[in-house]
Amino acid sequence: MNAWGISMLVLVGTSALTALILHLASAGFWRVGKRLTMISQDEMIAGQGAGQLERNNRFPLFSSMLERVGRYNALERLLGRAGLNWRPDEFMAAWTVAALTLATGGWLLLGPLAAAAGIILAFAGGWMTLIALQNRRLRQFENQLPDALMLIASSLRSGYGLLRAIQAIRDEMRPPISVEFAKVLDETAVGLGVPEALARLLQRVPLPDLDIAVTAILIQLDVGGNLAEVIEIVAATVRERQRIRGEVDTLTAEGRISGIILFILPIVMAFVIMFLNPSYMSTLFKTSIGHLLILGAAVLQIIGGLLIKRMLELNF
Repeated sequence: MNAWGISMLVLVGTSALTALILHLASAGFWRVGKRLTMISQDEMIAGQGAGQLERNNRFPLFSSMLERVGRYNALERLLGRAGLNWRPDEFMAAWTVAALTLATGGWLLLGPLAAAAGIILAFAGGWMTLIALQNRRLRQFENQLPDALMLIASSLRSGYGLLRAIQAIRDEMRPPISVEFAKVLDETAVGLGVPEALARLLQRVPLPDLDIAVTAILIQLDVGGNLAEVIEIVAATVRERQRIRGEVDTLTAEGRISGIILFILPIVMAFVIMFLNPSYMSTLFKTSIGHLLILGAAVLQIIGGLLIKRMLELNF
């Protein structure tokens, strides 16, 4: 069997293994245990919390590595914000399998440099995908927030309590905001106070608009007053902020599209030339100078992409 046949077998096998891991990771039988662990995490002593995490993990090697570098909880929060029902060890296992898949295929087809590039591409692509999913979910939550606040205000004016108003969000609105407020209800149902549950909501969804709303609710719970009126004012403020952000996004759309094209165009052209004239591009992969040129091009691409992103960022 030639190298192409071996490569295809390796790719198919590792892809099937990745699919199996992802299927197991997306299974729902551990979600209740995970949620109860998160709720009771603040009340458990450190030794008991570590033992619980260790008992629930399917890949102890990856769990111990993440715990050793202190990134287990951070990755767990990131996965939750991205809306992925995976444990950190499961995500790392799938991530590693994907990296090995690209590395093996690159080694068999183009050599060790392509294998190293495949590993870098897999880990960088996985991280960027996770960040993109998180940002998309946060943006969806942010767009739903004004309607949710108005629903809370309407429920309060109708004579319902705050928890009943939050229940209306859970029952009548779509994810992700319904899912996050359902977690608030679940946490209060097991004994957590409303302020603590809202604070945990803000940790899971770190949005400035939500911070304004939660702060207003907590202040009104402490000092009293017309909570419905305050929430209506907060909802109007959030809508105005989103309107201004939308106008700025419209004005910077051309720059964002130009940045994406400038970032992708050299990569696409490199693959096109490699396909049309492999001997012309082979010098980059077979000589030390070519390796340095590839490394320099990759570094410049990353720096240019970060600069364009920084120029177009909007933080207010």
